[in-house]
Amino acid sequence: MLSKRLKTVADLVTPCERVADVGTDHGYVPIYLMKENICQFAYAMDVNEGPLNIAKSNIAEEGLEDKIETILSDGFDNFGDREVDSVIIAGMGGDLIVDILSRARQYSFNEMILSPHKRSDLVRKFLFNSGYKISDEKMVEDAGKYYPVIKANKGEGYCNQVQLEFGPVLLKNNDETLKAYLDIEYQKFSRIKSGLDREDQELDKKIELIKKGLEYYV
Repeated sequence: MLSKRLKTVADLVTPCERVADVGTDHGYVPIYLMKENICQFAYAMDVNEGPLNIAKSNIAEEGLEDKIETILSDGFDNFGDREVDSVIIAGMGGDLIVDILSRARQYSFNEMILSPHKRSDLVRKFLFNSGYKISDEKMVEDAGKYYPVIKANKGEGYCNQVQLEFGPVLLKNNDETLKAYLDIEYQKFSRIKSGLDREDQELDKKIELIKKGLEYYV
């Protein structure tokens, strides 16, 4: 049922009492967490009624209505006074993830599992500026696309620009999937550069950043 990316997301969740999946879509991650007894109760949340209705149907089909509560909500806007141990936000841009978390500062989350499909640097920067450290990271190749999955817990952390862009734990562990992604990105942007008849400072900065990321593997 779960894609490779969503399985990686779910498997990073620490066993806990309550988990919230923001942008749950069809509810596959909460269903998996309940069936595997990783968490005891889940909130499946989505801003769109259509996907949430499908999630409700999938939850009922698995007989998990007493284990998963669906909530129609833009981020945590309708979360009320509920409490949660772990938060999952996957499948959206880093800027949107940061916006959702910025609007939920009244809540205290011990753990967050975040998987942005772009601008993961914004997510990492937000975490460090908000009193979180990155405790684990995975890089997943799924259907030809690459996705970082970030696990954050409360604590102090720091990243330089290269680590913000590509992930401090991924670089420290010499993650091979990240290496494959960096190789692809370097070749892609180098081809673009060779086809230009003018200087492009932003492109040069991008290539230099990728090169610095690859230096971790030397």
